[in-house]
Amino acid sequence: MYEVALPISKSIANRILLLQAIHGDPLMRVSRDMPDDVIVLHDALEQLREYKKGEPLTLYLKNNGTALRFLEVHLEKCYPGAPITLTGDPRLMERKGKPTTQTTSARILHGEDIPVAENESPYITMSRRMVSMYQPCMAVDIEPCWSSAAFWYEYIAIHGGELLLEGLKPDSLQGDRIVADLYAAHFGVQTTFTPEGARIAKTPSPRGEGRGGVCSLDFTNCPDLYPPIALTCERLGITLQATGTERLRFKESDRIEAVQKHEVRSDHRMAMALMAADFPVSESEQECIAKSYPRFVEFRHLISSRYRDHFVTTTDITDGFVTHITPIRGVNDDNLGKKHALSKLIHAAQTEYVWLHDDDVIMPKAINVQGNNVQCTKDRIQSINADLIILPLRMESGNAKPSLLEKLQIAEYAAIQELTMRTAKSGHAVMCSGANLIVRREAWLECEGDLHPEIPSGDDMFLLEAMKRRGMKIAVIDEPDYTAVVRPAPTWKAFFRQRMRWAGKAPKYTDPDILRCGALVVAANILQLLCPLILLIKFPIEYGLIRKRETTNHQPQPTNKEPRTAWYVALLLEFLYPFYLILSLLGGLFRQKKW
Repeated sequence: MYEVALPISKSIANRILLLQAIHGDPLMRVSRDMPDDVIVLHDALEQLREYKKGEPLTLYLKNNGTALRFLEVHLEKCYPGAPITLTGDPRLMERKGKPTTQTTSARILHGEDIPVAENESPYITMSRRMVSMYQPCMAVDIEPCWSSAAFWYEYIAIHGGELLLEGLKPDSLQGDRIVADLYAAHFGVQTTFTPEGARIAKTPSPRGEGRGGVCSLDFTNCPDLYPPIALTCERLGITLQATGTERLRFKESDRIEAVQKHEVRSDHRMAMALMAADFPVSESEQECIAKSYPRFVEFRHLISSRYRDHFVTTTDITDGFVTHITPIRGVNDDNLGKKHALSKLIHAAQTEYVWLHDDDVIMPKAINVQGNNVQCTKDRIQSINADLIILPLRMESGNAKPSLLEKLQIAEYAAIQELTMRTAKSGHAVMCSGANLIVRREAWLECEGDLHPEIPSGDDMFLLEAMKRRGMKIAVIDEPDYTAVVRPAPTWKAFFRQRMRWAGKAPKYTDPDILRCGALVVAANILQLLCPLILLIKFPIEYGLIRKRETTNHQPQPTNKEPRTAWYVALLLEFLYPFYLILSLLGGLFRQKKW
């Protein structure tokens, strides 16, 4: 378990600073590793202490909204009429003169008797409590920042695993303490408090209506939690129904629009939320994070590198250009299924492309190449420059004498593969397989929300649909060195269980090419049941697909002169297929198997 230090709560620190200034107490010491917002307010209050009456003074507040609101009230109360100007970044000047809860808090800290409102903001309640607790020259012990902890909750919700957030306690003055409850209810991140802090971990069976569906939240009293929660929902494929977001357009950025467009806009919370969700944030854009959490980037890089070393199954096949990823049951999935494992591994990867395989395939030769061939593999992928590259698969029995069940599966798989390659090459791809697939990492992340986390299977097919919907480039490499080998199911029970799992995702398909192809296959097999003479047309077509795939250089013909699939095996498959197809479809609609 990795330990993370949090910054002090700048909400508490800024209120202490203003109370100290009001009461004439020495201001608490600040250090450069504290949030920049605290330093800005501290330095402004120090300048006011040295202020000579009647002289003009300009206080530059950067983009610090709290300092602006607190000082507007402080100048009104303690320096009325003084020629003191508050200025800052252009975005801060846009927000100037608009009263907020910070304005109310400042008046309470100055001793105004403001009645308690119904559904009062936690920040105003915090101010009331701090006024009642404050004593001259009181020792300053500021609790860690729950608002900053939210980005680690976001990270764990998306990536899995666990972290220790140092110093957090269950009892807090901060309203954003609610982040622990929200992530437990909606995203399966549970919090356990220890003497050292809060241990947060993704649970195996998260509860909550939001997971995989809709999450309805009111952000009126926790607006700072909107960016991490919104991006958590996006990455997990959850629809967020947010209310109480009116003030978000007047924060350091328009956070509603910034979340939608994945933009930092010099907003510290946007930068951290995007980084936690693995969206690209440049080094220059990361500079604004010092406003509230100066060490966030340091910890983010440290944790991601440790997770990458621990979780990502990699083969350095292209000198850092492609990460080879293999989700493994019990190692990568946190008992949450293949899609969770795949998501965690791709988020942790750092290369432009990822090459996906199932853990039971025999890897293509291109995975194991060395020397000059490494550059050839990289050059080939770069020359295609596609978002998704569909690669060939071949089914082989591990037995010297395959059983009839294995022969039937090999024949069926050859026909499916030939259809997969032909349609993809024509620009109307209808199938692909995560058992052997190359995908641009950023394209996968963009499509992640469309992968239906509520359905155990189909990460590959839903990815294909999502990419076609977005107009992304889909290409094919149909060559021996890129062909992976899969094994047939060993028993009829395992065979039907696998096929029913595949069929269970069919009702969610929306792509016209996939729907047309599926409808044609179902119609042809129903017609075969009604009129067996259809076999005279159907069998030559489908046997031709099988022979084409098996007699290419992807599956060399055996030393004897007979094709790998004999005609009588293919004919038996034709007779059985309509019954098997209907059974798989019906079973898939009512039964889905995890992983």
